[in-house]
Amino acid sequence: MKFSTRVAQFVMIGSLWIGAAHFLSGCSSEKVNENDPASVFKDAEDDIKNDRYLLALDKLRVIKSKFSYTSYGALAQLRMGDVYFLQESYPEASAAYETFVELYPKHEKAGYAQFRVGESYFLDIPTIVERDLKSAESAIQAYTTYLKRYPNGEFEKVAHEHKATAYNKLAEKELTIAQFYIRKKKYDAARTRLQKVINQYGDSPSAPQAMNTLKEMPNTTSAAQ
Repeated sequence: MKFSTRVAQFVMIGSLWIGAAHFLSGCSSEKVNENDPASVFKDAEDDIKNDRYLLALDKLRVIKSKFSYTSYGALAQLRMGDVYFLQESYPEASAAYETFVELYPKHEKAGYAQFRVGESYFLDIPTIVERDLKSAESAIQAYTTYLKRYPNGEFEKVAHEHKATAYNKLAEKELTIAQFYIRKKKYDAARTRLQKVINQYGDSPSAPQAMNTLKEMPNTTSAAQ
């Protein structure tokens, strides 16, 4: 009985390994030629289509490593950015897109990649303005680069809209900090922040409020900052 049980266990484990091998091959009905970048890329695309993102990334990395000198090397780098984007792994996505733009600045998809750099940073902006908004600054920089290089590009309108949203977030943060200092009666620090909103973000929705707040503030200079 013990021998039969042991045999059954080996059969079950063997079946699991066979199933895993089939899954790692991309679950494709067609045999993949690992020496053909087109075949591997097609299989990776099938994985992406079916939400098998980890498998797709593994195959795209293989293409980058073994076939970087081919056109599929560039496409693999770009699609890695897309996969990270689909996974909502925005820091990884922005890094992948930035690498693509750096390595292939004249590629026909360079504009798309540059726009996606901005989108990756934009979607990573915290909803709470009190948090670190470095991603908003990076989004603005990426959109600015896109609009400069591709003034009539396919994504011009969205780039302008999202750049403005990120810009307003930064202004809102400065205003929020100023209001915090006012509550603490640290008026000098508050004035500095309010002036920053007015001078640096003058056309944001926060600017008029900053002006009114500045006018209404006491003239008392806070002793401790």
